[in-house]
Amino acid sequence: MSSPKDAAKAFTIAGLLDESAATRRRFPIEEIEVSDIADHPGNAVYSMDEKAIGRLAESIRKDGLTDIPLVRKLPDGGFQMISGHRRMAAYRLLSAHDEGYARMPCRIVEGVTDEQAIALLHAANYFTRELTVTERAAATRALGAEVERMRGSDPRLSGMRTEDIKAEIISSQTGRKVSGKSIRRQEALASTIENDLSLGWRKLADEGALSSQAIKMLVKVPQKEQMRLHVQWAEEGGYGKRDTTDFIRRNTARGADADDRLRRADREIQKFLSRHRTPLPQADRGMIEAISRHAEELGRLL
Repeated sequence: MSSPKDAAKAFTIAGLLDESAATRRRFPIEEIEVSDIADHPGNAVYSMDEKAIGRLAESIRKDGLTDIPLVRKLPDGGFQMISGHRRMAAYRLLSAHDEGYARMPCRIVEGVTDEQAIALLHAANYFTRELTVTERAAATRALGAEVERMRGSDPRLSGMRTEDIKAEIISSQTGRKVSGKSIRRQEALASTIENDLSLGWRKLADEGALSSQAIKMLVKVPQKEQMRLHVQWAEEGGYGKRDTTDFIRRNTARGADADDRLRRADREIQKFLSRHRTPLPQADRGMIEAISRHAEELGRLL
């Protein structure tokens, strides 16, 4: 085992199979009662959004199952899902109204250890699901835990970077390239989101609605100030990703300890500028002239 690629082979379906006909017969596609398939506990880190499951169920109803789930046969004869939890949830939803969906075609693998199963689960999910930033990081962290276990029992892994082995596991399993540097960067971003952002901004960042620049600016201010900014952002109706970055830049550039009265005035003026009517009513024109005079007086304080 001289490279991360060699280490990754033990955690891919290709690595678990050999070329013999006897081995290939051990991994057939069969229809299994959905009620007989257990969820894998490692899938708990991923969202199972009910609306998304409903959309998937409707797609399966119209077009059929286009991607066969992977299950492993357990020593007691039962089955456990490895890759396909959302598809199984969609089948469960469909079977409530149509018994034809009580059974689902699955590829069955035997002889898969608990360690291999968890690695296969996370590697498959990395690219085949719409993950949030923190879910994607949870997948690679889980792979990292298994790599560290391997490292403890195989001294040949001591010179290999954990993130490079994780990248090779994902690439070998999915056929899509990802670098160790990308994984390390994504895990660092997820850690920042989880630990340094207030709840409102955390949700947006996790969904990919905040730029990395916006996140970097937000973490420089206290979470109490972050919460105030999020309320202001929501009151102004929210913005797209680029405009949100500009909003955060404008508001974090000013001192965090500015007078609340000035902050409120600034916030209300920004709201007016984003929603004003054209042409301006005469009353508004008169108020803008008064504000301009106040601005001149404020300028003398600088």
